[in-house]
Parts: sequence; C-alpha cells; structure tokens
Amino acid sequence: IFELPTQIALMASPATTVPTTNANNTAKQGNTKSDKKRIPPHIRKLLCPETKCPDCRNGGQIINDTKSGRKVCTSCGLVLESQIISEDSEWRTFADNDGSGPDPNRVGAAQHYLLQESGDLSTTIGDGSRLAMAQKQIGGNVQGSKLGRGVRDISNYCSRLNLPKDVQNFAGELYKELVSKKEMKGKRALVMVATCVYIAAKQCHCDRPLKDLCDEFGVDRTSVRKIHTEIHKLKSADKLKMPVMNKGKGMIHKTTAEIFAERYAHELKLGNDVIKNLKKIARKVMEKSLLSGKQPSTIGAACVFLTCTVHGDEKERRSYKEISAVSRVSEHTISAAFKKHLFLHRKELIPEGYGDALRVANLTA
Repeated sequence: IFELPTQIALMASPATTVPTTNANNTAKQGNTKSDKKRIPPHIRKLLCPETKCPDCRNGGQIINDTKSGRKVCTSCGLVLESQIISEDSEWRTFADNDGSGPDPNRVGAAQHYLLQESGDLSTTIGDGSRLAMAQKQIGGNVQGSKLGRGVRDISNYCSRLNLPKDVQNFAGELYKELVSKKEMKGKRALVMVATCVYIAAKQCHCDRPLKDLCDEFGVDRTSVRKIHTEIHKLKSADKLKMPVMNKGKGMIHKTTAEIFAERYAHELKLGNDVIKNLKKIARKVMEKSLLSGKQPSTIGAACVFLTCTVHGDEKERRSYKEISAVSRVSEHTISAAFKKHLFLHRKELIPEGYGDALRVANLTA
C-alpha cells in the first residue's frame, strides 16, 4: 500500500532519479577510496594491477607474495600461481643509516678461493669508535686481513684497467705467495699489489705500460722496480713458486711491443688495413731484433710511425706529436728510433702490396 505512491511519483517525475544516481556514484567512489586507504602499505606493494582473477573477473585484487611464491586473489582466495621464481638480487648490502627496511640478504657473499678455506669468521668493529681503534691495535690475524685487502685491491684495480679474469687470478696467487714470505715484511701493500698486477699482465699477454700502471695505483716506479727485482731474486733462489698459466694450443703469443703498437693504433683511430700490416711490421722488428735494448713503448711508437708514413692516404698518416701524446714517449726518442734503426730496413719490414711504392723508395729520414 505504501510502495505504490513512491513508484508512481518516480514514474511521474523522472528528473528526480538524477540526484539519486549521482549520490550512489559518489557513495561508490567514497567506498573505493576508503577501501584503498584500508589496504596496508606492505600489501599495496604486492598488488598486480595488470592481472585479473578468472573467478571474480574485476571484483578482486591480485597480490604477488614473494615469500610463499604464490599469486593469490584477495577476494576469493584463488591461487593463480603456486611457484613464482624470485627475480630479486641474491645479496645486497645497505648502509646502517638506510631507513628502507631490514637487510634482505638470503645468503652471504661468495667465498674467495684465495682466502681461508673455512672462510673469514672473525668479527670486525667497523665504526671509528675507541673500541674499533683498540681492536686494530691488538691485531689478530694480521696476515689474513692483509691478504683480504690485497685481493680486494687487485680486483678493483684490474677492473679499472680493463684486465681479464686470468690476470686477477694470477696476481692474487702471486700476492698470496709474497705475503707469506719473510723477505717481503715491511713492504707497502699497494706497491706489492701494483707489482703483482704488472707481472700478471705481462704473463697473460695483456701488458700495460709501467707509467700508466703507477699513475693508476698512485705509487712510485722506483719502488715497483725494487720489488720486481726482489721477486726475481726469490724466484732464482727457488724460494718463490710462480703461479702456473694453463696456455691452450690455439693461444696467440704476442710480444709486448706488438701489444703496445696495436693499442696505439686503436687510440689514433687508424683503419683496419693499417692495423693489420702494423702487426706484421712489429713482429718482423722483434724477430730481427732491430731495436734491441729499447723500451717496448718506444718500439711500438716507432712501428706506428713507419706504418702511417708509408701509407698512400694522407688521412691515415700521423705525426710525431700525435703518436707521442698517445704513447707518452718523447718525440725525439721516437724519431731517433725510426731514423737510426727502422729507416734503413724499411723495404724489408713493409709487407708486399702495402703502402705507396714511390713513397717508400723516396722516403727521407
């Protein structure tokens, strides 16, 4: 009896339905906003807005629970996936003042084969308090801590110098042998690391100039040379075992001068044909020992100048000044090595079919 007038009134005045629908929409929007506010922030991070539940369609929200490895609908509880592979990093480190949350490490750092077999189980106080200073004064496993710092320095500096993994392993094994010797006590650790990297790069045919190496490490060349001679003395007296390099059958053996010449050519942005013939010229120079007693950087720079000067294209030619800036060898040293040794044997050194024949014949020193 009481419902009829309301229905008739609604039918009679359809304009009155507009505020009711608007009120319902505003109520729904308010409910959705309140629902979003009710969701805890730690669950809101797990929401997957792109995926939808096949049962609820648009009704439920999907969360990606990384701890249990499941993808679950919040409304009906349907498990969409039961084995989710976590794509997060295996270990991460955070500073003490980081307020993003607890440390999410699942495992520790990878164990290094050069360090102790049982791993480093010692406790170190890291802050600059009096307790940390007292621990440093007391000492402990000094040799182990020195070895650990040296291995870290070797890996850091090798990555800066773009050296391969073989150089890091060789230098680490050599440094471990030197730390255990009494003759090396009192030596500066960074100088020993620089010497080990220099020897390892030479053994692995990835030579680096001593000037560049000392500039990168911030050490003096004379101190590196002293430790280098001491290492050779220990080796000759059978007091030091050098690491063994596993050289394959297909390994190409290059001399230091060839490596330097090729590097200078790449830095000077020479063409592939020039670099190909430069390798041949540098190898012939080393085989005939035309520049015996000279530094490898000087030999490489002189070979680069000969290869560029003979070329027919002017764009591929480089001056003494340009080569000196790249090789860090003085212009006078390069010109003296070229005029006294390579100029007289230029026809024997230059490969057939390379360069301008008239230029080779009429070349002046």
